[in-house]
Amino acid sequence: MKTLEPSAEQDVAVLLALLDAEPAAVRRTPWTWAALSDEQAAALMRTVWRWVADYNLVHAVSSRELIPDCWPQHPGLAHDLAVMIWVYHDSHHDRRTTPLMAGDYHLRYLPGFRSRLDHWLGSDPTSCRAGEHPASWRTSPGETLRPADRHQLVDSDDDSRATRSSFGFTAIGEPPDMGSPSASVSR
Repeated sequence: MKTLEPSAEQDVAVLLALLDAEPAAVRRTPWTWAALSDEQAAALMRTVWRWVADYNLVHAVSSRELIPDCWPQHPGLAHDLAVMIWVYHDSHHDRRTTPLMAGDYHLRYLPGFRSRLDHWLGSDPTSCRAGEHPASWRTSPGETLRPADRHQLVDSDDDSRATRSSFGFTAIGEPPDMGSPSASVSR
C-alpha cells in the first residue's frame, strides 16, 4: 500500500492542535522546532517548504530575495522561517485576523525578513542561491574554516541542527532540570 504525503491542511491541523491545546499549560509553540515531536517537526518542515515555494514565486522580485533550497542547513534561517509562516498564518488565515494585521505583515514583517535573508545565508548567499551550497555556509569558498564550522551540518537532510536546537530547553519546551548532572550552567 502506497503512503501518501500529508496534505497542507493535515500539516497545519497537526500544528494548530499544539497552539489551541487546552489547558494552556500543555500548549506548545508550533514555530519552535525543539518543542515538537518528530511527527510535528515533519509537518512544520513540509509547511515551511510550501511557504518557501510560495514566497519565491510571489514575493521574491529579484534573485537576491530568493530563499535557496539549502535553507534547512542555515539554523538561523530555519528558525526565522518557522516564525514567518506563523506570522503569515495569523495575519492572513486566522479567524481573528484583520486587514490591518495583513497590512502589518506586508509593511513590517516581510521587509524585515527580506533584510535578514542574506545575513542568515552567511558570507556567500549567491552560491547558495545558485545551488552551490559551500562546504560551510559560514565561509566563502577558499576561506579557512573557523572552529565553530566543524559543528555545522553539511548534508541537506531534514534532520538539520536547526530543527534540534533547543537553546537550553527540552524537546517539550520545558527548561531542563537544573539539578540533573546533564544540566551545566555557568553563572
